[in-house]
Amino acid sequence: MKKIMLIALMAGWTLGLSAQNLNKVKDMLKDNELDKAKQGIDALLTVPKNQKNVEVWYTKAKIYGAIAANDQFKTLVADGRTEAFEAIKKAQEIDKTKATTLLTVDSYKPVYDLYGSYFDAAASQYNAEKYEDALANFKKAGEIGSYIFDQGWGLYKLDTTQVYYSALAAMNAKKDDEAVAMFQKLADAKVATKPEHVTTYRYLAKYYLDKKDIPNMQKYVALGRELYPKDDYLPLVEFDYLRGQGDKKAIYAKYEELIAANPEGFDLILDYANELFNETHVSDAKDRPADYAERCLKIEGLYKKALAIKPDALEANLNLAKHYFNQALFIEEDANKIKGKTPDDIKKKDDLKAQVLALCDKAIPPFEVVFKEYDNKGTLKLSEKSEFKSACNNLAYCYDRKGDKAKSDFYQKKYDEADNK
Repeated sequence: MKKIMLIALMAGWTLGLSAQNLNKVKDMLKDNELDKAKQGIDALLTVPKNQKNVEVWYTKAKIYGAIAANDQFKTLVADGRTEAFEAIKKAQEIDKTKATTLLTVDSYKPVYDLYGSYFDAAASQYNAEKYEDALANFKKAGEIGSYIFDQGWGLYKLDTTQVYYSALAAMNAKKDDEAVAMFQKLADAKVATKPEHVTTYRYLAKYYLDKKDIPNMQKYVALGRELYPKDDYLPLVEFDYLRGQGDKKAIYAKYEELIAANPEGFDLILDYANELFNETHVSDAKDRPADYAERCLKIEGLYKKALAIKPDALEANLNLAKHYFNQALFIEEDANKIKGKTPDDIKKKDDLKAQVLALCDKAIPPFEVVFKEYDNKGTLKLSEKSEFKSACNNLAYCYDRKGDKAKSDFYQKKYDEADNK
């Protein structure tokens, strides 16, 4: 009888010693003596019965999480965050109610700290262009985030920030399969919380265009345009596809559709005008489109629409001026072909010359916008010098046709001096 009582007393003493030791370990954690706290908790977990003690595992999670976040002690454990997360899961496995109670008392800080520290580490690695490392840590943050959500402790089923940055890291790490999978999660949920989320739809559209998966390309272009109607990249993906098909009518129809949806889209309007310009203004008359006159009106209207949005835009001003100038040259060629001296011939020639003068009057103002911009600059880049010379030369022509020798000579002199700028 005495022997049995002695054993019972010894068991009680052991339990009391365990609790006492755990409190000591907690004090070490509180005092930030993390190396000692680690030794203490590791020792406690060598005792078999402590391996079924929720509070011991929970304390380990707090200690290992603190070690991972501490520059002085983080080398004590290869991956303190993973160890801490596993300890939380172990505590939950042993007694979910008690483990959750412990977390509630701490406002879930131990598990949220793990989520945040993985995310912060990944963000730092991403900014340092260590994309594979960043991806690994973003994914670990995602694993903990999913666990938090599954336990009903907060966060969202789709953690858009974590998934978005994971996708970016995968994209930059050239891990396309992973990037596509994560971007698709966002796209299928129509995530468009921030302006930068348009990258989701741009990436998927371009990825599927390159894969020649046209239905998926069109799907993500359409989704992206629905959520970001003024985006200027998604239409380029569609145009790449249509150009590959060689369907000019479809390209023009797409421009019309996109401009109708976004009438303030300067770049889109300018691109359309430039594309029509290049296909319309060909030097050989026989190669000009059958609807040349109608196209000229269309091109003029597009450049004017672009300049109504950005009146000082140099490219739009220069190309509108060249549009008028080219027509003037073609008409002058037609006038010079008339060699007859009959009244009808003379009238036709005079009418054509009048058209040339009218076009010169239209060309001068936009040419002068370009001239003034570059003339007031010091040194010009090669491309700027080319545009400046074009404006000078064409202004000299226009004023010559108008009979204003002084201005024609002025712009010719500017042209001759342009190479010195």
